[in-house]
Amino acid sequence: MPRLPRKPGPLRPRGVSGAVAATLARRKEARAPRVVVRDRGGRPRLLDAHEDPVAHALLKAAEDLISAAQRGSTA
Repeated sequence: MPRLPRKPGPLRPRGVSGAVAATLARRKEARAPRVVVRDRGGRPRLLDAHEDPVAHALLKAAEDLISAAQRGSTA
C-alpha cells in the first residue's frame, strides 16, 4: 500500500531560537562589569556601572590595579 504524503508542519523560525538567545544574553550579562560596595553594616549595594560616577572611578581603579599586577609593577 503506498504511503500518503506528509502534512506540512509548522514552519521553524530561522536564526537563533529564543532559548539560545536567552542563554547568550545571560552569558553576556554575566561578563559585564559589576560594582558592589558594602556599607558599614556589611550590606551589599550594586552600583550602576554606566551611570554612577563613583562606579566609573572604581572600575578605572580596578583596571589600573590589574594592569600594574600584570606588568609586575611595584609602584
